[in-house]
Amino acid sequence: MLSTRTLLGVLLIGLGAVLLLEQTGTLEAGRVIGDWWPMVIIVLGAGQLLEQRRLNIGPLIVIGVGVLLLLNQLDVVDYDLWALTWPVLLILGGLALVFRRAGKLPPGRPDEVVSASAFFSGNDVVSTSAHFRGASLTAMFGGVSLDLRQAQLSPEGASVSMMAAFGGVELIVPRGWRVQATSTPIFGGFENKATDPTDATSPVLRVDATVMFGGAEIKYEK
Repeated sequence: MLSTRTLLGVLLIGLGAVLLLEQTGTLEAGRVIGDWWPMVIIVLGAGQLLEQRRLNIGPLIVIGVGVLLLLNQLDVVDYDLWALTWPVLLILGGLALVFRRAGKLPPGRPDEVVSASAFFSGNDVVSTSAHFRGASLTAMFGGVSLDLRQAQLSPEGASVSMMAAFGGVELIVPRGWRVQATSTPIFGGFENKATDPTDATSPVLRVDATVMFGGAEIKYEK
């Protein structure tokens, strides 16, 4: 099955072929690479789309950016790319918020669910709930941190939605919690450090992260 790894492998084969042809005097590798480097971005986006096996806004945005860069490099379209950077970034950030995959907060009392956001600011939240059910965390041009070290999962588990656009979201969990995470990074990074062996029968914390030009992280207590 096609994947990011397979497509990158094909891309490396093509790069090697270009360099080999340069040695034979057939073409100039520097010019070819200079024109076609946006293919790396397109390949990364296509790989994500194939691996997720469904239509998702994140990989489509990555592919679209790569196509625009490629058309500009090949002089198919003529525009000042850097002058468009900030308007495009704002539009992409809005799309990420509109098409975020996260669902609604699970039902529960106010002390069982958390809703925290940060826009051009910071927001640090600590939960001490004895039956934590879920949270929605959104950071745009700012940072959000949720500390669950003093909380306990409800018997049926919990769901956390993380959205970072030009910002960062941090989730701190106690050791021993089972964490299952999925992510859609769009020119951003996501890392799940809560991967120590756990009891297979314990409740599960399910995390869904969408990251765009920012970062999101799940980690154990400091």
